[in-house]
Amino acid sequence: SYETGIFTISKSGSLVLTANGYEGEYDGESHAASASASVTEGTTISYQVGNEEWTTEAPSIKDVGEQKVKVKAENANYETASTTVTLKVTPKAVTVTADNKSKTYGEKDPELTATVSGTLDNDTVSYTLSRKKGEDVGTYTITPTGEASQGNYTVTVKDGVLTINKKQITLKSGSASKKYDKEPLTNHTLVLGDDI
Repeated sequence: SYETGIFTISKSGSLVLTANGYEGEYDGESHAASASASVTEGTTISYQVGNEEWTTEAPSIKDVGEQKVKVKAENANYETASTTVTLKVTPKAVTVTADNKSKTYGEKDPELTATVSGTLDNDTVSYTLSRKKGEDVGTYTITPTGEASQGNYTVTVKDGVLTINKKQITLKSGSASKKYDKEPLTNHTLVLGDDI
């Protein structure tokens, strides 16, 4: 007599999944997760971010933030291989430096400006400028003010200086005359010029 038996081929546990995330400073570019499997034929690699649906399209990150990405490799002949990678973008450093300014005593303040270094393309950061009060001759600190964390940037500020210079004045001699009488001329005067 003969009885039928069963020949079972079990899934192999040798499928190796290699996945890569990304970590770097904001550069205005998108950076995607990537993965590969030791067996390519018949293997499907899928990704999941949070509780979203699994997809074969690798997720990417551009703006500052962090994402955990689950990755799995599936093949009918192999045990599913899985892992988790991280996509992370950190803020880029930006410096706002108040420009040095000067004026002459008695004049109106010049427009306060600053130089921004570190932003990309047409990106901007927000700040205001003010100076220490005072109108006498001397130096006064110009201070930029703004949020340290602004989207994709971490902003630091550097002070500038407003210098108030002395005003130039002139003295003009007055005129006087008299008939000669051997006595000194006593009503000669000095007067301030028109530019004071």
